[in-house]
Amino acid sequence: MSFKFILVLCIGLFINVSAGASMVSFYFIETGLPDNGNENQHSLLWESAFMDVFFEAGYIVSNTPVLRLENKPQGDILRQVNMHTVRNAGIDFLLIAQFDFNSDMIPSEISFYIYKVNPREKLFERKIDVRAGRRPSREEFEYMKSVARGLVPYIAN
Repeated sequence: MSFKFILVLCIGLFINVSAGASMVSFYFIETGLPDNGNENQHSLLWESAFMDVFFEAGYIVSNTPVLRLENKPQGDILRQVNMHTVRNAGIDFLLIAQFDFNSDMIPSEISFYIYKVNPREKLFERKIDVRAGRRPSREEFEYMKSVARGLVPYIAN
């Protein structure tokens, strides 16, 4: 066999192999905190855990700045998101985490929503109570990652 034939065969194999990955965007919403411009470390840890887990699972990940609202949004949570921008960015799945704070800087409840962007379809909704025992920081971060790993199967590649 000639070198040219082997080269053409190898190039042909690489051209025919297509790698696809879904793009997942994370929207984190904080409610019940004053809008004083300070970042909440708890929310940032959750964001970091989710970004790590979904990236390691083979997804293209993106996020937006944390949205801080004075009160819990009523009705459809998607009203807080500009879906036109999301679609134009090529995002396939949207994961929204809503952190509901009371008087302290630890959320009392976290709600998770997963949407398939096109067509606009809710795939998953779940609330967890996070007051049930504080963990040391390292253990808490691993707990956050385990929650994120539990959501990965709801995103279809």
